[in-house]
Amino acid sequence: MGSQRFCALLALSLILTAQAQTELERLVQSGNASYMRGEYETARQALEQAWKLVQETAPENPVRYDVLKRLVAVQTAAGQPAEADNYLQQAITWRQNVAGEADPAILTDMIEDAALCRTMHDYERALGILEGVRNAHIRAGELENAVVAADFSRIAQVYLEQKKPEDAAEALTAALNILTKLNAEDHPSLLPDLDRLGEVRITLRQYDKAEEAFRHALVIRERLYGKDHANLLTSVDGLAYAYFGQKKYQEAEPVYQRLLGLWQLSAGKEHPMVALTLAKVAVFYREQKKWAQGQEAADSANAIRAHFLASGLAQEATERLGEDKKDEAMALYRRALAALDPPHPVFEGLRAQIEKTLTALQPFRKSLDGRRGRK
Repeated sequence: MGSQRFCALLALSLILTAQAQTELERLVQSGNASYMRGEYETARQALEQAWKLVQETAPENPVRYDVLKRLVAVQTAAGQPAEADNYLQQAITWRQNVAGEADPAILTDMIEDAALCRTMHDYERALGILEGVRNAHIRAGELENAVVAADFSRIAQVYLEQKKPEDAAEALTAALNILTKLNAEDHPSLLPDLDRLGEVRITLRQYDKAEEAFRHALVIRERLYGKDHANLLTSVDGLAYAYFGQKKYQEAEPVYQRLLGLWQLSAGKEHPMVALTLAKVAVFYREQKKWAQGQEAADSANAIRAHFLASGLAQEATERLGEDKKDEAMALYRRALAALDPPHPVFEGLRAQIEKTLTALQPFRKSLDGRRGRK
């Protein structure tokens, strides 16, 4: 009789365990599905229920870690870094207890934790974590490897957020030295850190060193993309400014013209970025007291801005016409036309088109004025 009761209890226990396992799987799947739909609150609720269930299982159960990491992802995406950090700390502790301190996955989680610290503006903690990760990577292998280079790069980004450009430059230089020895001086892996280093050198007004960084990056990009690709814009813009900062006007002028050409080729001659570049060119010429060339560039920049505004107003006017709101449409067309004064070659075609449309709408205007007069 006792044996039968024990078997019954064991069977019941197995059934309950199976049911709990099924419910746990359902909650995890539901949480994942909600997460992928961007329904973060629903995902959080499902995964927190899963976390309660999984805590009833054995401490070494790897599902504990999986659920915690899923909660980290959900809370991070939902803009809750403190809550994400809390779950991540528990996940790290689990790995330390179960897999041991030497588990390399712990370092990966620590890098993620540093990113959360940066989001929370806890830069000192982020820096401490990343330096610990870098030191662990160095102990595990040679100093000069891609993993350590990435560590230096992440440390540099924290320094930039702390407004410590000198320290950032030092860390970026260390990363670049490693990558150059590992790969080659024209390898694409150098580009992100070269771009950052160039910007840091500009911030520090070390324009000669900025020139070196941006020219280096430009050589790599030209090898990858050719001479006329939009991906060259960052390097060409930085190089032009580096020359300008050194008052190397003769070297800077063709680079500014190249920057202007790249924007026109990649975005179109009436794009706002073309106007922004022309404004830079205007400053460049005026710094040299080349007033006529500066004025010409500034006028062209303003004409493009006017064209952009007028295009938007005309587009909205066309929408109003589609809604049979001709009076409102005409008012918008007139505003667009006013934005195009004084005349400029940049918007001659748009101006003529708007004037033609307004002329076609004049009979409606006269009819409307007549009806108002009779009232």
